[in-house]
Order: sequence, then C-alpha cells, then structure tokens
Amino acid sequence: MNTELIAGAAVSTPLNVDLTVDTSLLIEHLRDMKSSGINLFTLFGSTGEGASFSLPERNAVIEYCNAAGILPEELGSGIFALSSGEAGKAISDAFSFGCGHVLLAPPLFFKGVGDEGLYRWFSEALESAGPNIGPVILYHIPALTQLELSLELIKRLSKAFPETITGVKDSSGNGAYTENLLENKGRLKILIGHEGQLERGMRSGASGAIAGTANFIPDIIKTIVHDGGKQQNLPMLIDELIKYPIFPAVKAMIAHRKELTSWLNVRPPLVGMTAEESKVLCQRLDVLFPS
Repeated sequence: MNTELIAGAAVSTPLNVDLTVDTSLLIEHLRDMKSSGINLFTLFGSTGEGASFSLPERNAVIEYCNAAGILPEELGSGIFALSSGEAGKAISDAFSFGCGHVLLAPPLFFKGVGDEGLYRWFSEALESAGPNIGPVILYHIPALTQLELSLELIKRLSKAFPETITGVKDSSGNGAYTENLLENKGRLKILIGHEGQLERGMRSGASGAIAGTANFIPDIIKTIVHDGGKQQNLPMLIDELIKYPIFPAVKAMIAHRKELTSWLNVRPPLVGMTAEESKVLCQRLDVLFPS
C-alpha cells in the first residue's frame, strides 16, 4: 500500500432528530471508515452539508473528534463563506480547534466572477487567517459554486502562498479539465472528488481522493487509491447517484448499509429522499457492490 496517497472521505454528517450533530455516531462512522483503509476525513464539505452549520457548531465537532482520538493530521474541514474575512476566521478556527487541513471553496453568491476577483478574494481570506495555519486545499466544484478555478488562477495562488496551498480537490467531473490540472500540477496534490474520474485520475498522477462514496463503500476507494485496483462499477454507481439530490442520496445509502434510519436526517434547505427513491437507489448499490 502506498501510504503517500490519500484515500479520503468527504464525511457525511449524522444528525439527531433535532438536527444537531450526532457526535457519537460521527465518531463511530469515522472509526468504521478508518478500519476499511480511509486515511483522511474532511468534515463539513459539500457531502457533509457544511454550508448548513454555524462556525461554533463546526468548531465544537472538530474539538470533539480530537478528544475522541481522531488525529489532526487525519482531520479537515470544508470552508464555505461569502466574505473573505469570514473565510479567514473559519480557516483559523479550524486549525485552532484541531484540523490538519481545510478545503476552501470560492465564494458562493457572486456569479460570473473572473480570475482577478477570485485571486483577490482567496488572497484576502488566507491573509486574514493569520500566519499559523496549515495546509489549504482549493476546492473546485463548479456545479455548486458556478465558478471555475482556472489553471492560471491555481498557479498564481500557489506561487503567492507556497507554504499554505498544498493541493486542489477537483469535483468537476470534467475529464479534460482534470487531465490539464494533473499535467500541470507541479508540487500540488490533486485529489479527485468525482469518483467517476477516480481510476483515470490515479493513472494520470492524482494523489488520491476525497470521496463521498467512502461513506458507504470505503473499501472500494481504498482499493483504487492504495492498491491500484480497478472498479468498473464505480462510474455506473456515480451515474445513478447524480440522478438524485446527491447529499440526501449519500445518506440514504449510508442508512441502508448501516441499517440505521437516523442517517436519513438532513438539514434544511435539503430534504430527505422518498422511500421509493431510496429503495431504487439502494437496490442499484447492492447490485453493483454487494455487501
């Protein structure tokens, strides 16, 4: 197993009936994934409904994970913010409360923003976070942000913040973009966030994945990343998954595999899958990846 590679999870967030974080279930879930070969956990990303949680909530969960034995080098947090100052505060807090990395998305409100504006926003966010921060992974997920992180922008930020920006998570699902990113990655780690592109990405030099599917098929992600395994059914599962609201769908599959309905809880504005939708999707999961 190549331990330099990252078999990471975009961790889904279990919720109690009152929609507070079920921290005990979260720790159990992290330990289960770790035992299956997952070696990096990013909380409060898009799969983790990160934009639905306040900063104090996020900080408390990070602190709880550390107290439960999840090491900072194993743990990270997604950052979704509108203002650069808000992003900087969230970055600073994530490291202060026990994260070893953050996943930083571009601002979510303004559309049609060009490279210069994004460069200034990211720069202000990183500068306002202060000098004592750890690795920052840029998060490219244009389906949600409606913003592209161009290769030129990534290179410029990497040059300006060489000790801070260590990689890019690419969830675009755009094969040509991913290949271009990998061909010009330099010192950056490129982490695949669209599992339909994972095998191809690994063959082209990706450093691993931060994968939502690691929540319910962690062994498959480990096999592809660490063992060079081939899993031809994974792109088929992703094609099925994206027919539904993705983040409730991920929770439906976790609930199915763990036989625990509390995993179905989501925070507004998301709503859960219908029983029929869950049944169809989970049947497909079981056909492609028998438990």
